[in-house]
Amino acid sequence: MLRLRQRKRWDPSFIGALSHSCRSFYSAPRRRPIPAASTSTWHQQDQHLRPRPHPDTAQQLPLHTAHPASTTPATAPAASSTISSSLRLKPLAFCCHYSTTTTRIPSRRPAAVSTTTRTTTQRALPRTATPILHAPSRPFSTTTAAMEPAKWTGVGVRNTFFDFFEKKGHTIVPSSSVVPHNDPTLLFTNAGMNQFKPIFLGTVSSADDLSKLKRAVDSQKCIRAGGKHNDLDDVGKDSYHHTFFEMLGNWSFGDYFKKEAIEWSWELLTKVYGLDPSRLYVTYFEGNPDMNLEPDLEAKELWKSVGVPEDHILPGNMKDNFWEMGDQGPCGPCSEIHYDKVGGRNAAHLVNQDDPLVVEVWNNVFMQYDRQKDKSLKSLPAKHIDTGMGFERLVSALQDKTSNYATDIFEPLFAQIQKVTGARDYTDKYGKDDADGIDTAYRVVADHIRLLTFSISDGAVPNNDGRGYVVRRVLRRGVRYARKYFGAEIGSFFSSILPALVEQMGEQFPEIVKKQQDVKEILDEEEEAFARTLDRGEKQFEKYAAQAATSDKKKLSGADVWRLYDTFGFPEDLTKLMAEERGLDIDEAEVAVAREKAREASKSVKDTIQTFSKLNVHQIAELKDKLQVPTADDEAKFRKGDIKAKVQLIFTGTEFAKSTKDIPANTPLGLLLDQTNFYAEQGGQVADTGRIIIDGVAEFKVLDVQQYGGYIVHNGYLEYGELKAGDEVISEYDELRRQPIRNNHTGTHILNHSLREVLGEEVNQKGSLVDQDKLRFDFSHKSLVTVPEIKKIEDLSNAYIRQNCKIYSKDVELDTAKKINGVRAVFGETYPNPVRVVSVGIDVDMLLENPENPEWRKVSVEFCGGTHVDQTGIIKDLVIVEESGIAKGTRRLVAYTGDAAHAVQREAAEFGKRIDEIEALAFGPEKEDKVKQTQAELNGLVVSAVSKEELRTRFAKVSKSVVEEQKKRQKAESKTALDAVNSHFAKDENKEATHFIGHLPISANAKAVSDVLKHYQTKDKTKSVYLFGGSPKEGAVIHGVYVGTDLSSKGVTAETWSAAVSQVVGGKSGGKEPTRQGQGTNADKIDDGVEAARKYLEEKLKI
Repeated sequence: MLRLRQRKRWDPSFIGALSHSCRSFYSAPRRRPIPAASTSTWHQQDQHLRPRPHPDTAQQLPLHTAHPASTTPATAPAASSTISSSLRLKPLAFCCHYSTTTTRIPSRRPAAVSTTTRTTTQRALPRTATPILHAPSRPFSTTTAAMEPAKWTGVGVRNTFFDFFEKKGHTIVPSSSVVPHNDPTLLFTNAGMNQFKPIFLGTVSSADDLSKLKRAVDSQKCIRAGGKHNDLDDVGKDSYHHTFFEMLGNWSFGDYFKKEAIEWSWELLTKVYGLDPSRLYVTYFEGNPDMNLEPDLEAKELWKSVGVPEDHILPGNMKDNFWEMGDQGPCGPCSEIHYDKVGGRNAAHLVNQDDPLVVEVWNNVFMQYDRQKDKSLKSLPAKHIDTGMGFERLVSALQDKTSNYATDIFEPLFAQIQKVTGARDYTDKYGKDDADGIDTAYRVVADHIRLLTFSISDGAVPNNDGRGYVVRRVLRRGVRYARKYFGAEIGSFFSSILPALVEQMGEQFPEIVKKQQDVKEILDEEEEAFARTLDRGEKQFEKYAAQAATSDKKKLSGADVWRLYDTFGFPEDLTKLMAEERGLDIDEAEVAVAREKAREASKSVKDTIQTFSKLNVHQIAELKDKLQVPTADDEAKFRKGDIKAKVQLIFTGTEFAKSTKDIPANTPLGLLLDQTNFYAEQGGQVADTGRIIIDGVAEFKVLDVQQYGGYIVHNGYLEYGELKAGDEVISEYDELRRQPIRNNHTGTHILNHSLREVLGEEVNQKGSLVDQDKLRFDFSHKSLVTVPEIKKIEDLSNAYIRQNCKIYSKDVELDTAKKINGVRAVFGETYPNPVRVVSVGIDVDMLLENPENPEWRKVSVEFCGGTHVDQTGIIKDLVIVEESGIAKGTRRLVAYTGDAAHAVQREAAEFGKRIDEIEALAFGPEKEDKVKQTQAELNGLVVSAVSKEELRTRFAKVSKSVVEEQKKRQKAESKTALDAVNSHFAKDENKEATHFIGHLPISANAKAVSDVLKHYQTKDKTKSVYLFGGSPKEGAVIHGVYVGTDLSSKGVTAETWSAAVSQVVGGKSGGKEPTRQGQGTNADKIDDGVEAARKYLEEKLKI
């Protein structure tokens, strides 16, 4: 039963204390509003995410321009003081104000997609309010002419592209995410066609908005920094490569083809944008006799017809002028448009020669073939147009710049970089001309902040796997450039550039405005983690480089390159870049060997470390009495950063040693240090992992940390080198793993408090688990926690989180600590004296001044020795994903926080969209298949328990409608089948017929067939029937036979008859004489199955 305490008046001192400690949204710096996105399904990206907390930014660079402090609204005291009883109020909201004075050229952010008619003209949403973000306070200054004002602005170029094709009947479609969530073949969206792939492959659902498109135009966010398409190594070195870029595109899906595509391309470039036709060159496919492909002379003639001189129309090979989606599928010739940035010459010989001054700006792909498994080509029944134009390259041409980086696309970013770092002006120099490397660094940083912002906004969080590792590599590459060339302080560098990008591109891509705070926090967290090892890593690199410089090969060894990554977090491509700066190379084959060797060692030790011997009472006594080893000081575990420590002893699992010299490699070991910043597993919180190192000398991988009798043992293995007692080492825990553990531990305290608020005072903690992935909390409660109760618990927890309360902790005498009103402890647990008290929102000293104050029951106060966040806002969100019973009277909740919580929220939203699509489908095989598939996926879906219940309810409604339609269809088909057979026998010419064999117009519906068989088995036993249903579209065939008395008397059996058919249509048949039914998968052989049934009977009866 839900039991809530009566709301009480709050003690004034408590209100004051809490208001001081917790920043409510009312007291946060005011933010200007973000324009509302369209309610179209095209704009429902991440709508489920709740507003982020706004941590105290007093000592941080503000993300938005904050206005002078003003009087808090009248409602603020109540809001900031209600941490418990509502915590029963509605979640607090940002205070916003509007500005209508800022003038800006509006972008053509796509409005709602209209599919009613291609000729409908859509207009941009009215600009009644403009978001003012933290942006450069002065214009970018430069001494070169490279940055002079241009007639064409980047925004104007994009808008003109949209307007041109919209007038040609195209629907403006928003960019898809750079994270292709539904395409496992891609790391990132790398081309405009990615989101339209289902249309080209014919797999698009009829309920999908894409299925209604005939003509489309878009500006797609693209990333090429990993996998098959990787431009990362080229960024900064030349004028036209980018890891993040926009791809402008126009599309025809079975509508117009080459003529219109070519004519409109030429019209837009020369008539609308006003590019000099003499600077443009076009290519066409020259053909390939080996593959029986003719030259695309049609395209050539079309280019001539629009006025392109023949010496500007060039043939191209398969590599440049034939586009294929993959080994199979849609493909076709393409026609590129190249632009000569110099002019006044014939540059035909420079086309497709990687000349930075003659660049491809647009590619028109004519999808007219379908590549088969045997590599042959078939003409597509519906031909498509797929075009892609590099936005940055087009703007460069229109602004008459030789470099993409000299345009107004990059000006605001360069200005912000200069403002933050104090660097000299950007001069757009390359190679040897960029003697100090500053221009290269400008380009790298400006490019990388774009990739980082858009990838993180779309859900690609930095980590060590797949696309997450690409994001981490890019960030660390950019950080190193910023430090080396700008002398920038690392820790919040990229986030200080972020506001300029959001100001510049936030209107076209509103997701980066919405996610700005999240992006900032992730960037800072990643930078801080890398900053811990950057100095030491660079020093170690210098040692390795000096050694390599004196060798004959001038190569860094693979082991050294791997060590720089494994120990200091230097990605291999970053080390390669640093080596190139020193005139060195790396041995990539050796790197691969070192990588595999390290992984094998780690895997073998991880398996054995779980059973690694514990310190027993005799060994603990030996340490204390015989060896007189003091216990380690572990206070540093509550602070951030590495510490220096000394090795005391090495534990082999059976004895103590003073050196690792005679211990075989990859042997599980335990290190005892005089002090440590590692957290040893206890109180439900998992142990830290990390490394203990002497730079360039030895490295010990820490896989587990345990405490026995006060002695802390760091379990792991020595990756290289030698350690001995007395060695001074660097103790380095994994901060990127520790942070989500902190989130989850503080989240556990908040959840515990919310449980008591919702379920009542009898709730007591029974156990918990806190790791980097989740938190698990066991508590006493007699009945299951209902979904409405879970929602209240979740809402209260998130209200607490959004107050952004400071976390206080202090060691207190146990007897004194126990007197704090409402303090939580685990029943039966033995606590040390003094005990550490952790309070969320109220200073522990204030609690102790009046420990019996009843108001303290409204605060989360616990005995706890774990690690916690500094302020609750860092947690971002708490989502309960599971509720279950583990014993009589004991329930369990599992919850996610931070980025993990956001991930399951996105998953729930995506699943909700899928249900919407299924619901919109007309009843038929596609809808039936999707319902069946989705039911299984829903059962295994890990999302918020509240969201899952909502999804189940919605899906149940869809599923019920499908079942009802199936019943109607079955009834109708049974009637259709019986009427067809009865009609056959009723005809005059069939009065004496003894059997019927035929394919009926019914689905693969076993009931319709069985109803007919049952009818004749009971109503007309003499006649025999063999029925077929299904179709190639369904991918299945149903067949069934009843052998009447007339044929059975002649030796015909249902078993042998159906077996003859099953050999043709596949599958097996079953049943008892005189009936048999079967289902086959060879639906394209139904007619052959019917013929097989006839032949069987002919042979049996010798007809």
